[in-house]
Amino acid sequence: MSEERPFEPRLPAVAREEVLEELWTSQESGTPITLGTLGSTIHAGPGDGWGGVTQELVERGWVTLDRDSLCLTEAGRDEAREVVRRHRLAEVLFHQVFELSMETTETAACRIEHELSPQVTDAVCSFLGHPPVCPHGRPIPPGPCCSMLSRRVSSLICRLIDLTPGERGRVVLVAPRHRERLEQLTDLGVTPGAVLTLRQRKPSLVVEVDRTLLALEDEIAEGIYLRPLVEW
Repeated sequence: MSEERPFEPRLPAVAREEVLEELWTSQESGTPITLGTLGSTIHAGPGDGWGGVTQELVERGWVTLDRDSLCLTEAGRDEAREVVRRHRLAEVLFHQVFELSMETTETAACRIEHELSPQVTDAVCSFLGHPPVCPHGRPIPPGPCCSMLSRRVSSLICRLIDLTPGERGRVVLVAPRHRERLEQLTDLGVTPGAVLTLRQRKPSLVVEVDRTLLALEDEIAEGIYLRPLVEW
């Protein structure tokens, strides 16, 4: 009896993951998908179409093909949910934190979903506070980091403008709408790692950084993201 050889991939992982993600989405919405409709829903694909990709997924035991209808197997769903999770977490990061347009967000998420390792994916999920849905309102499959929580928690980051006087946090991201303001904030010491304390909210926002008080416009404060520091 010959030793069984491991399955050798013939096609790029990106192509396989694109099909798995599309099948997950179609089953999620209850819309059947076939080889014919697959080519129309995934706009960019291999030069020879999606038939070869689908055949490999069938051989891997991730997809079944019944009279041209495609369906994920249990093993296929396990693979697909990880791709979907990475994509939707990336959407939250780009759209809700970086405030990029949905068009830009979708393009960037489609690219990065194939690059994130499990460790990085869990780090992003924890950074975002384990969001339950993406910007489109679709559920984000939970990961191992989510199962360690007894309940949903609020985001682990917040904007400076959302603090109340007396609260403080460590800067994790500075993303003003205008680049020149980024240089100004850097000169003032508002950089990733700096600890800011909100001293006053009205009539103008006043923040303390390195024993210096700064008055900032609300628009600027909206682009400064912090990890809140809790006093024990």
